[in-house]
Amino acid sequence: MNSLPYRPNVCMLIYNPQYRLFLGERANSPGVWQFPQGGVEESSSLEENVLRELQEELGADAEKFRIVTRLQATHQYEFATPPPYAIGRWIGQQQTFWVVKFLGTDRDIQLDRYHPELGAWKWCSSDEVPKVAEPRRLSGYLPALKEFEALLQSGALP
Repeated sequence: MNSLPYRPNVCMLIYNPQYRLFLGERANSPGVWQFPQGGVEESSSLEENVLRELQEELGADAEKFRIVTRLQATHQYEFATPPPYAIGRWIGQQQTFWVVKFLGTDRDIQLDRYHPELGAWKWCSSDEVPKVAEPRRLSGYLPALKEFEALLQSGALP
């Protein structure tokens, strides 16, 4: 039995004024589309981690994002092949999901501004996400998408 902990992780459902969701294609893995996500730095709040990750991965300034809510959905998974940074430290990741409104324009998204993790991106309807996102991520994404859709249908999203 592995006694390593799960790495805390934030995963963001970013929507634009048309309520379409951002998906990025991993720079080193063509065809692997996902929501922006990243590990949590314990010295920062979860909200600060959300904004830092968005700024790093999308290359847009933090003021271009507004956190709307933390979703109830969570997802825990073990690494199929642990990345080098995780070996001996974490068995996998424990994700929390966040809904974030994008306040900028498409021109504000600059994937190569910092350390590119994403090589391409697109806006998708919540119905399109399960058809495009990497299949192994879907078990975590589906409950979060259901919550997002409920917020959208209720008019709760600004």
